[in-house]
Amino acid sequence: MFDEVLEAADRLADAVRECAIPADDDALVAGVRAAVAARNAADGLLARVTGEVECRGAAKRVGMSVRELLRRHGCVPVVAARAIRLERAIAHLPALARHLRDGSLSAEYADVVARGVRHVCTRTRSLLGSEFATETEAVLIGHALAGRSPVEIDDRARAIALEHESAVDAGDEAGTPVAEDTTLNEVSWAQRDDGRLAGSFDLDVVAGERLISCIDTASRPRPLPDGTPDPRPAPQRRADAFVQALEAASRALGVDGLVGSAKTEILLTVPATQAECCGITPAGPAHLQWMGSVSDEAVSLLSCDASVTRIAVDVDAAPVDISPKARLFTGRTRKAIVARDQSCVMCGNPASWTDVHHILPFSQGGATTCDNGCLLCRTCHVAVHQHGWEIEMGSDRHPWIRPPATVDPRRELQPAYNRRTLRLDAMAA
Repeated sequence: MFDEVLEAADRLADAVRECAIPADDDALVAGVRAAVAARNAADGLLARVTGEVECRGAAKRVGMSVRELLRRHGCVPVVAARAIRLERAIAHLPALARHLRDGSLSAEYADVVARGVRHVCTRTRSLLGSEFATETEAVLIGHALAGRSPVEIDDRARAIALEHESAVDAGDEAGTPVAEDTTLNEVSWAQRDDGRLAGSFDLDVVAGERLISCIDTASRPRPLPDGTPDPRPAPQRRADAFVQALEAASRALGVDGLVGSAKTEILLTVPATQAECCGITPAGPAHLQWMGSVSDEAVSLLSCDASVTRIAVDVDAAPVDISPKARLFTGRTRKAIVARDQSCVMCGNPASWTDVHHILPFSQGGATTCDNGCLLCRTCHVAVHQHGWEIEMGSDRHPWIRPPATVDPRRELQPAYNRRTLRLDAMAA
């Protein structure tokens, strides 16, 4: 039977490739309907085949994971991940499996229904095969067939979970409310194809309140020194605040008993022909342990205020040497710089949010001294390393900022944030 399905799928693929586009409008509309149904049925077949591959261990026998096998045969990562989720879901959701097989639901809709049912069952502590799960499945499938968007279906699933949680909490006063149950907390992330990291979290009400309070306080609009409104949109301000919170939390843990020390340790793998990180153009890209390839500018940025261990590898990816950790601004040196600069020298962010930046890069012989360091928050640090801003140490032994030509065509030096007044004295410059 399965061989006949595969043969039919091959014949369908051949027919689709040879199909000519009609000129009649009615025929075009019918063609869209048929193409969508065929695509949906193909998505269902892919999910079922993926389930058999995983169940029988076929991928392992050829030395790959199921995800790798799907990608090897042309599935992009998001499609491969969705096929795996669907094949695991339809084993417990027979109605969803029927709609996938009939072609009445696309893989995107089926995926959001499956995720919605799983969310409801998790939040209400119900089993996937329970009567309540079956009822939820029917409701969400109805929303999908009615043309509701995936976001609306997801919202409906969350509403069902909240309604059922309220009923459970009302009848069981001794139980922990789901909103306060820390055992349900989840954080997940995945690296996207463009190298960036995307993630999601599901937190209890107390942790959520702490997170929102922290981000809200740190992401409030910050006017520029001349009174110009903060040009950053709200999502970017929240992202900057989140990164600063991570930096501050890392330093708060401290090392060697010193609060405010650099805590983050980065493992950096570089080609053996590359000398000190950022010192010589590499024969290939440097790699971080978790996030993969990075540019020299990113390595230089990390090296300023994180413990970077460089691992040189040969052409076969075997390590040939391990460098000592990069020289960091810690202890008395960092405290002295904080006392001098007081805040980020470019934007005025609190000192607890800042890195200490080597004005002359350490890889180019720059010393780890007060006269070669200044405080920069992560946003301004990136601007210095990647967007043309420069820091110079003045004869007054205070850092000065030189903007790029795109900001100031004359590129005139500006004093550090804590030394600015309503009037910039020419004498000081």
